[in-house]
Amino acid sequence: MTAALAWSDAVTAAQLFAIDPVGTGGILVRSRAGPVRDRWVTILRAALPISQPLKHLPLHIADGRLLGGLDLDATLLAGRPVAERGLLAEADGGVLMVAMAERLPSAAAVHITAAMDARETIVERDGLSLRMPARFGVIALDEGLDDEFAPGSLGDRLGFHIDLNDIPIREADDFAIDRGEILAAGDRLSLLKTSAEQVEAMCTAAAALGIVSLRAPMLALRAACASAALSAHDAVDQEDIALAARLVLAPRALVFPQEQAPDHPEQPHEQPPPESADDDKADTDNPDIDRALDEVILAAVQAALPPD
Repeated sequence: MTAALAWSDAVTAAQLFAIDPVGTGGILVRSRAGPVRDRWVTILRAALPISQPLKHLPLHIADGRLLGGLDLDATLLAGRPVAERGLLAEADGGVLMVAMAERLPSAAAVHITAAMDARETIVERDGLSLRMPARFGVIALDEGLDDEFAPGSLGDRLGFHIDLNDIPIREADDFAIDRGEILAAGDRLSLLKTSAEQVEAMCTAAAALGIVSLRAPMLALRAACASAALSAHDAVDQEDIALAARLVLAPRALVFPQEQAPDHPEQPHEQPPPESADDDKADTDNPDIDRALDEVILAAVQAALPPD
């Protein structure tokens, strides 16, 4: 993949995430601090609706601040227990920015991923029993070296994985974002659904690439819906599926898909049976037609993989 294409995909991922932060989970950004990452973050901020909260996670945040709990000062003033919202609840409906994700403490990673799964935070301590909504997407900035990575449990829940380290600043165009276009796409999102055939094809392609997590094809399908919404399509089409596969499945691929061997060994040629009216129906059930979308997805993924 060229640097220009990598940058284009990174900008597209930012747009699709801005349309559906919760559904796509988030973006794992593998990048050292520098002008390329700064420009990408600026583009992301321009795509996010102003009304959405954007919260930054301190690296060594205490559990009480992260999850919420008893507000001691307010409790003493009121003479009764008063709850304090945690950072995860404050991010509800918006985005949580995690800097230096490769150093995120395991306890914090557990709390974040649990909130992403349940879409709420649960606090039961200090005489309080609270449930607070916490529906948010995550931007994880991973600055790690070759042997340092953000927690796998967090990365598994983030639909897009991008790497900005090899993109020179001259290739990082200052892409103009139309926030109104993003908002309009968000309004169209609820009208778009993937078909059963698209779901099956995405899952089949993920398995062929050695991806064992079921979250990956699910996140890719949400990305395909966001792509259709951004392009103002009436339905999720083949182009949206291929784009989502390139953005979501390609960074997770572990193996090259193998050519499928024939199900049965070749048999000696025999005299063909007489044609009948049932032949037309058999042609419509040809499994090669069902595999066509699988091949499109795998081709899109392979085009995004490095040659080595």
